[in-house]
Amino acid sequence: MTLSDNAKKALFYFGTAFLLFWLVKPKTRKSLEIGKNDVKEPDPKEREKIKAPTMNAKDAKANPIAAKAFTALKAYVDAYNAGEPQDKLDELNEITGKELGMQVYRRRSDNKLAVKDLNGKDIIVNN
Repeated sequence: MTLSDNAKKALFYFGTAFLLFWLVKPKTRKSLEIGKNDVKEPDPKEREKIKAPTMNAKDAKANPIAAKAFTALKAYVDAYNAGEPQDKLDELNEITGKELGMQVYRRRSDNKLAVKDLNGKDIIVNN
């Protein structure tokens, strides 16, 4: 049983197309898999404490938006240091999002806490 020239060409084109598809298909990124259920959350009581942020009254009067962001950051850090689990911290973020229009998140680039507005613009970063 031999293949005709047309069948050989068809197999060649199919094989080439399959190889090209396999090379350019999107790869799964490990960073997207971090939030899945198989990642175990560390015990909140054993987490390393975060230094509480400070802001003087002069800076708070000069920039009221930063003062609101500081309030959200301080509440988050206090809850984190008190050993609240991550789902409670997420609820706190929802509340501050509704009341202040800001949320606290941990930046992946330097692992620092930052406050952003609901448009995604960073306001302050906890040093």
